[in-house]
Amino acid sequence: MPISMRNLSLLFIFSTSIAFAQLEDVGDIAEDLVFLSAQYVDPAAEAAVYQSSGGWFTSAKKKELWELEVSIQGNILFIPNKNRDFLINEDQLQNIEIQGLESTALSPTALGGDNTVVLEGHIGDDFFEFDSPEGLNESYVKHAQLQAGLGLWYGTTFIVRYSPKIKFDKTYYQILGVGLQHNISQWIPFLKDSSFDVAGLITYSDYTVSDNFSDIKLPLGTVLNSVKVDGESFMFNVIASKQVKNFNFSTALGLTATNFEYTIGGEVGALDVLSILNQALNEADNSLNNFKIDLGVDYKIHDFSVNTMLTFGKYTNLIFGVNYNFNN
Repeated sequence: MPISMRNLSLLFIFSTSIAFAQLEDVGDIAEDLVFLSAQYVDPAAEAAVYQSSGGWFTSAKKKELWELEVSIQGNILFIPNKNRDFLINEDQLQNIEIQGLESTALSPTALGGDNTVVLEGHIGDDFFEFDSPEGLNESYVKHAQLQAGLGLWYGTTFIVRYSPKIKFDKTYYQILGVGLQHNISQWIPFLKDSSFDVAGLITYSDYTVSDNFSDIKLPLGTVLNSVKVDGESFMFNVIASKQVKNFNFSTALGLTATNFEYTIGGEVGALDVLSILNQALNEADNSLNNFKIDLGVDYKIHDFSVNTMLTFGKYTNLIFGVNYNFNN
């Protein structure tokens, strides 16, 4: 029996409504994933700010012209318990739910443990489930970096910092930074010849933090398995230091202004959910301002010195350095 025009019209309307319903579900899922991804990665992004902000100086004293200080530094960032988990609340989600009867659950951030949460959602009648991504599962993060400071004119020091791409567990960290430190005491008569120094420091850091996690398989062939954070950070510091024999004690107050760009990695399926996620993540306000305090001590042994510096704010970072000064 031939299909009438009326039946064809009803079939077209029905098919179109299903397609629109599926697209609406995909949009809701993308919105949920953007929200959850930000909650997962934001603590790691902010921690990277503190990783990159410590150990830029050993003293507020000015260097002589062309005096070169070369440093090898070890960096330890401590992860507080409050930044290891975030709360998933179904009331904040459109499509995705927690499997089971619970409507809230704690899930690890990128800095957290491996206690994942089973989540589920649907596209039309097609249901799916996945585990929330696991975290680093460490109480601290450590890496090494190289730094050099060169004395220029008028009590200014040019600083460059580099850390190669370092892997710890399934996370990578890399940094390149430059800075300018200027001695202020030389312009203040009663401080000019004293053992107390004041300086200003401006730095720029470009760094990458990336994290791989177990595959999150979504309908229509999409797979999510990594997240990368690219950050650009400007830091402004006021430094004070006091020379006592071979010791130099220092402190600093600093403010960092950072912009982040997030990239979710994986495999593209029938619908390019990855592009939707990444576009939405980076359309949000990904800027961040942080206040921090430095406390340091440097001990000089001829042309060598050893120093340690504690940087704290929302995170605590500890630097150990061995330095060599090439004098003219």
